[in-house]
Amino acid sequence: LAGLTGWLTWGPDALGIYRRLGDLGQLAATGGAAALFYVTPSFLIYALALVVLFGLLALRPAWGLALIALTMPFYVPPLPKPILGYRFSPVEVFTLVTLAAWGVRAGLDAGAASRRDRRRPARPRLVRADWAALLFVLVATASLFVAARRDVALAEWRVVIIEPALFYFLLRAIRPSERELWVMLDAWVLGGVAVAGYGLWQYATGQDLITAEGGLLRLRSIYGSPNNVALYLDRLLPLLVAVPLLGRALSATRRRLYALAVVPVGLALLLTFSKGALLLGVPAGLLIVFWVWQRRAGRRTWPWVIGAAVGGVAALFLASQIPALAARLDLFGVTGFFRVSLWRAALNMAADHPLLGVGLDNFLYAYRGRYIFDAAWQEPNLNHPHNILLDFATRLGLLGLLAGAWLMGEAVRALWRAIRRADTAWLPVAAGLAGALAAMLAHGLVDHSFFLVDLAFVFFLILGVAVWLEGSSRT
Repeated sequence: LAGLTGWLTWGPDALGIYRRLGDLGQLAATGGAAALFYVTPSFLIYALALVVLFGLLALRPAWGLALIALTMPFYVPPLPKPILGYRFSPVEVFTLVTLAAWGVRAGLDAGAASRRDRRRPARPRLVRADWAALLFVLVATASLFVAARRDVALAEWRVVIIEPALFYFLLRAIRPSERELWVMLDAWVLGGVAVAGYGLWQYATGQDLITAEGGLLRLRSIYGSPNNVALYLDRLLPLLVAVPLLGRALSATRRRLYALAVVPVGLALLLTFSKGALLLGVPAGLLIVFWVWQRRAGRRTWPWVIGAAVGGVAALFLASQIPALAARLDLFGVTGFFRVSLWRAALNMAADHPLLGVGLDNFLYAYRGRYIFDAAWQEPNLNHPHNILLDFATRLGLLGLLAGAWLMGEAVRALWRAIRRADTAWLPVAAGLAGALAAMLAHGLVDHSFFLVDLAFVFFLILGVAVWLEGSSRT
C-alpha cells in the first residue's frame, strides 16, 4: 500500500528520471540491485535490494527477462540463495519478482489509461503455441494426483513446469522491443560463457574434474556432471555460430563478441567428452545453421554434409586409437548395455502407466523399486530414461507425450516460418534457435531433453522468441 501510494505521488517523476538513465544505466542499476541481493548475507540488506529490484523492474519489466536468461543455469547447489531457512535459485527469485513487477506495472498502466479516458494497451493475441503451453501445464498438474511420491513431484512441478512456463508467459505478455530482445539473448550468452569459463578454469587448475573411463578427465563446471554442461552449452552454440555467419545486418561489435564466445563454449563442450553432445547435439545444431547459411546463398548443402560425415567418422576412428578416448567413445561398451536395459525398463513402466505416467520426478523410485532388470543392478539410481520420448511417456504418460509433442511441434513450426520470412537482421536468431532445438531433440535421444530447470527455461526461451519472430515477420 505504501509503495502504491508512493507511486501515485512520485511515480511520474521517478519514471522520468529512470528514462533519462538510458538502457545502459537502467541495466546497470537493475544488475547492481540483483547482484547485491544475491551476494549479501544480511537479511536486511538483501530484502532492501529485492525491494529496489522490484521497483526497477516495475519501471521496465523487460530487464527481468534478461536477468532470468542470465541466471538459468545457476540453480545447482550450492548456488541457490538461502532465504529464511530455505534455498531459492536466482532464476526462481527473478522469475517471481519479474512476474510481480509486471503485474503491478500492468495494473498501474491500465488504471492510468482509464483515468485519462484512453484505451488500455492491447493484449497479445493467443496463438497455438500458447494453447500448447497451457495444455502441457495442465497435463503436468494432473500427473501430480497419480504420483507415488507427491513431495518430489510437487518440487519438480514448481521449478521445471510452472516457473519456466511463467517465463514464457512473461515473454509473451511484456512483448519486448527488438533492443530488449537482443539484451535478453545477450544475457543468455553471457551466462553460458560464464559456465564455460568457470569450467575451463577448473580444467586448467585441475579442480573438481570427473575421471571417466581410461583416466580421461572431464569438465563439469558448476554442475555435478559433465553431461549437464554439454546439455546446456550445445543449445547455445548454434546461436553463437549463426550470429557471425548470418548477421551481416548486425553491428560488427555483436558479431565479433559472439564469434569470440564460440571459443570458450566450444572448448568447454569438447572437454566434457559427452558422446551425446559431440556425436548428436552439436552436429545437429550446427547442421541447421549451416543449411540456412547455404540456402541463403543459393548453394547446395548435401555435398558438405556428406564430407562432414566422412570427416567425422575418420576423426572418430583416429580418436578411438587413443586408449583414454577409446574407452570413452566406445558405443557398445558397458554404458551402451545399461542404456538398452534402461530403455526396456522404461517401456515397461510406460505400458503399466499409460495415461499420466508415474508422475514428475518419480522415475527413480519406480525404476529401482520394480522395473530395473537384474542385469542392470549395478546402476539402480537412474532418475530418467535417457530418451526424450520415454522421458515424457514415463513422467506424464501418453497425454504428456502428446502435449509435449504439440509444444515442440509449435516451436518447430514457428522457427521454420521465421526462417522463411525473417529479414536479414533476425535470420541469425531464427537459425540459431532452430539449431538449439535440433540439438535438444538429437541429444535428447540418449540423455535429458526438457525436465531440468535450465533446459526447461531454455526451451521456453526458444519457443517465446520463435513466436515473437513469427509475429514480427507478419507485421
